[in-house]
Amino acid sequence: MILVAALACVALQVEAVSADGPSTLSSVELPSGVATTMTVLDQRLNAFGYSAAQGVYYGISPTGEVVVVDRQGGSSVVGHVPHSGLVQAVAGAIHGDYFYVRAAGAVYVMNINPASADFLGLVQAKMLWPLDVFVSVDDFDYNPADGLLYGVATKLLGHPEVVTVDPNTGHVHPLATPIPMPDGPGYGAAVLGPDGALYATNNDEGGQSTLYRVALDGSGSVTRLSARPAARTIDMAGCYAALPPTYVPPTTTTTTPPPVVTTTTTPPPVETPPMTTTSEAVVPPPPSPTTTSPSVAPAAAPVPPPLVTTAPTPTAPRVAPKPTYEVDRPVEEVVAVADRRTETKRRWSLAVLLLVVGAGAVAAQRARRA
Repeated sequence: MILVAALACVALQVEAVSADGPSTLSSVELPSGVATTMTVLDQRLNAFGYSAAQGVYYGISPTGEVVVVDRQGGSSVVGHVPHSGLVQAVAGAIHGDYFYVRAAGAVYVMNINPASADFLGLVQAKMLWPLDVFVSVDDFDYNPADGLLYGVATKLLGHPEVVTVDPNTGHVHPLATPIPMPDGPGYGAAVLGPDGALYATNNDEGGQSTLYRVALDGSGSVTRLSARPAARTIDMAGCYAALPPTYVPPTTTTTTPPPVVTTTTTPPPVETPPMTTTSEAVVPPPPSPTTTSPSVAPAAAPVPPPLVTTAPTPTAPRVAPKPTYEVDRPVEEVVAVADRRTETKRRWSLAVLLLVVGAGAVAAQRARRA
């Protein structure tokens, strides 16, 4: 038995090149980075996350609508965000029944279990810190191995850097071996591949939206994969296996045995004496005892031609067609923060704190009612 498998996958991506237009849905093959446009959605979406259990993607529109996108590109509104702080969400990831969303300076957790009485309810809200170092994380993906969110953070000073976000504390932390990334306004798409690497897209790097493969094995390797026109917002999620293992049977040769030929021996014909017309019967003289009748060889029966059997030409084994995968990626708002003054940052942080406190109160009320 031969198994053909590839350590590759296909993710879905949503992107928008204008400030207020709808998102275009595309599929992105990893690790090659080849993107294929699927359709234009009815809404502009961001904070995209993939629910493996439900087989659909969740995204949030600029008006706070929660939208579900299936793998064929169909979309439907299923509700509204549970708190005003989530309206301008930019980063999203899903694990189990929880939708992790980054909006402003906080990470929120929503319940997306459709069978739950608290569907789309707010479970938790935590402020991101330290804000003085990492200004924003424009997208991330959930790593079930350690329960952390992985993405690229825009820094106040220096190059963007790969970080982890603890959704239970809001702590933003660089990797043990720092991985600096090329400069840009933000990395709006991030997804973990089956090879353990982080695939992150820079929204606008010299007029192009550039996809990188970032090795998380400690080597710090960053590989440029592909580039597309610059995007105002972009997001990516849900990396599926590109080609499942396919059984290829070994080639066999069929040997046809030679036909069996049967020969039938026909006995010699019996000679009948001729009839006479005379009145006297003519009796032939008896054979002389010393005379030996010559033996007559029997005539050989005609042998039919052998039956020729043509062995069927073996056909090539049927290979399962490559499955079609849909692409779902939410769009990310690019926020210019490099020249933000210290006083402006202090006021913004206070506003975020008030939003988070309010969100925490909502979550606490829901918990008490439960």
